[in-house]
Amino acid sequence: MYPYPCGVKCLILLLLLLYQCCCGIHALQSDIDCLKSVKESLEDPLGYLHSWNFSSKTEGFICKFKGVDCWHPDENKVVNIRLSNMELGGQFPLGIYKCSSLVQLDLSRNNLNGTIPSNISNNISYLTKLDLSSNQFSGEIPDDLANCTYLNVVKLDNNKLTGQIPPQFGLLTRIKVFSVANNRLIGAVPHFGNHSIPARNFANNEGLCGAPLPDCPVHAMKDHLFLTGFVTGWAIFVLLTLFIRHFGFPYAPAAIGRKNIICPEQKDIGNQDDMILKLEKFVSRMSFMEMANATSNFSQDNVVGCGSLGKVYKATPPNGWLLAIKRLHETENLDDEFASEIMTLGRLRHQNLVPLIGFCSLGKAKLLVYKYMPNGSLHEWLHSTQDRAKALEWPLRMKIAVGVAKVLSWLHYTCGLNVVHNGLSSKCILLDHNFEPRISKFWEATITNPNNTASTRNHPVEYGDNFSFFTKDVYCFGIVLLELITRKEAYELSCSTDIIFGSYTTNPLQIDQVITHTGFDDTISQFLEIAKNCVKFMPNQRPTMLQVYKSLSSISQPWVTDNNASAISMDYCT
Repeated sequence: MYPYPCGVKCLILLLLLLYQCCCGIHALQSDIDCLKSVKESLEDPLGYLHSWNFSSKTEGFICKFKGVDCWHPDENKVVNIRLSNMELGGQFPLGIYKCSSLVQLDLSRNNLNGTIPSNISNNISYLTKLDLSSNQFSGEIPDDLANCTYLNVVKLDNNKLTGQIPPQFGLLTRIKVFSVANNRLIGAVPHFGNHSIPARNFANNEGLCGAPLPDCPVHAMKDHLFLTGFVTGWAIFVLLTLFIRHFGFPYAPAAIGRKNIICPEQKDIGNQDDMILKLEKFVSRMSFMEMANATSNFSQDNVVGCGSLGKVYKATPPNGWLLAIKRLHETENLDDEFASEIMTLGRLRHQNLVPLIGFCSLGKAKLLVYKYMPNGSLHEWLHSTQDRAKALEWPLRMKIAVGVAKVLSWLHYTCGLNVVHNGLSSKCILLDHNFEPRISKFWEATITNPNNTASTRNHPVEYGDNFSFFTKDVYCFGIVLLELITRKEAYELSCSTDIIFGSYTTNPLQIDQVITHTGFDDTISQFLEIAKNCVKFMPNQRPTMLQVYKSLSSISQPWVTDNNASAISMDYCT
């Protein structure tokens, strides 16, 4: 082999030097961009970050910034960011990911809010300390944080975090300090191997259990006294018998006429292939294999709910989205319910509906894919623990009630299909990361105007002959509203003779102690009156959902801001 001439050697050496310089400049520039992004994304009322001046071009200038440590004082490579107790506001600064050499991040004792990013481990997988304590973070603790395998310290205490502690945290073998006290967490505490985490680090989460806390209880079915049930049932039976004899059954038209008003596509769907082709007109068909991979082959660890149709799994596909996948029971024939859910919810778009993203049908396996709602159901918040109920302060309950009333008004009036939900309850009202209510479960819904897909936003339809359909939703909404006010279970309210006979003066409804004497007694009383009107036994005495929505919006101002109270002209149906 011939030796390289001197000129060629020099050229190669020069190219190598240039490459290293360029790579080094790029690495350093990313850290500068990281801090720029952090400064721009945070609210800084006390001006602590004003010293972060990026006009300098000297080596290591960012290392002199307040709260910033570098690997070397003369090199712009950030190792620690310590911005504790500065009253900073805003959400988690996403630009932090550009600090690829970051080892410690401390944003504690500020006013940060929103959720902790679901992909927090991106580019900061070498993190050894994460302190987000004493902020206003909400939503669930992301499973992805367990991918930061070098973590020694994790402090998430004194926030508003909900859901479970991801069991994957038990795989963090280096963990020494872990604190989630004073949140709203539920479920079992992960086992941290040989490291002992004291009970005080989990304190004031009424839903947490397991070592070092008391053992998790086995939930038993509630026992009901036979005599009470018999007396209540007999009273209802006698009352209904008298009513039917004189007036006829109030929902008879709905039961008799249902087959004539459902979507025409639901008739004679035909074989499996024809059905799939028709369903693809409404939402996308998705890969069963991808959904199985996203749920670890439908692992029991990913189950977040179980309903009458099947189990619901939390899924994270490769694109990082959080999905909820409902896998229908394969032992039952649920083809009609499967098709009805897709054909109804698949054509509706509204900010208070759970988005149906796709479906999968492979043999007996049938999947419905929704956007994941991180705060679970309204029923869980009202009835699981006292701590969670306390978190639902009255302004938040008003926001939920107004949101549900708004979407029901839209379904009845504004969407040209004129949809009746038929199964509204606190269990099918889900809450997103901002506690905005999202209605789910449309497989029992009725479309009263299937041939009219044109918008009627400027000319709302009248109830007319379909009055009995819509009043069922009004009644169910009234029960939900009473549930928000009294925190009694829906079955207790529905079977209460006080509600059936309207005898509130002799035995008034008991308001939930969590919301009494908190400065909202007047608005609670007004909401209660609306709820009583909604559950009147005679359907023709109930208000319409549009009337209910306008009344609730008016009462709840200024605590609940809704720019669409006067005209429900948002979103669309296809």
